[in-house]
Amino acid sequence: MLTEVLSDHPGRQLRQTEGAIERHHRDVAEHSAAVADLRARHTASRRWWQLGKRLTQYFEVRELEARAPVVDPALLHRRAQQEAGVLAEDTVTHALQELSDEWLLFRGYTNRRGEIDHLLVGPGGVWAIEVKGRNVCVHIQGDHWSYEKYDRYGNLVGQGALTDRRGRSWGRQVSEPASALQTFLATRGVYTTVHTAVAVINDRASLGVCDNCPIDVVSIGTHYLLDSIQAQWPVFDAGTCRKIAALIRRDHTFHAQRRGSRR
Repeated sequence: MLTEVLSDHPGRQLRQTEGAIERHHRDVAEHSAAVADLRARHTASRRWWQLGKRLTQYFEVRELEARAPVVDPALLHRRAQQEAGVLAEDTVTHALQELSDEWLLFRGYTNRRGEIDHLLVGPGGVWAIEVKGRNVCVHIQGDHWSYEKYDRYGNLVGQGALTDRRGRSWGRQVSEPASALQTFLATRGVYTTVHTAVAVINDRASLGVCDNCPIDVVSIGTHYLLDSIQAQWPVFDAGTCRKIAALIRRDHTFHAQRRGSRR
């Protein structure tokens, strides 16, 4: 399988978070150095009998220590989540390497309805794949996606809806941009179904209730996803695959430029 990176949004977000954490660590180190310098200057400037000066300097140091910066715990939590997301996407990319070079994987395709983590084009069709790195039990009832989270002892420690920042379920998160891509390809003379999949990549993830699933594949890990793709009968020849790939690049570039201009 060939791979082409259109955008690296998860990696860029992780680098931004790591940069913010590094700045916090730098502030902490600079503050510690300032405290040590103040103490050294105090020691050099006073004599043993200057009790009043000693007390004044003590409170100066305490005041400076009270202003010590700390690394925001929310930043550390965000970095852990982003690292899990990047690792999950890399895991799916690695698993899809089993496909032949007739297949092309686009990472980070964007259109007017959102971003698709992995967009796969090959003899077996077009696949839009949303990748998640959560250690949760996933429940699906139509368009309502929810989760339960358990600790290592089996105790329930969290539950809620599985949605993105716009309130879309994981299913809609992949199906909406996939539908927009399918419409775009049809306007350019390529009539095909864009298959949809969500891959949850975490050793402790599982699938619970799954009723009326609105997408084609929900895969815990990569094996079921890969099997589903390989089970498809060939529907495209090499020329059609190249045409679809060119249209995808064109559509992504158009929407990425529009987003950039709005920013």
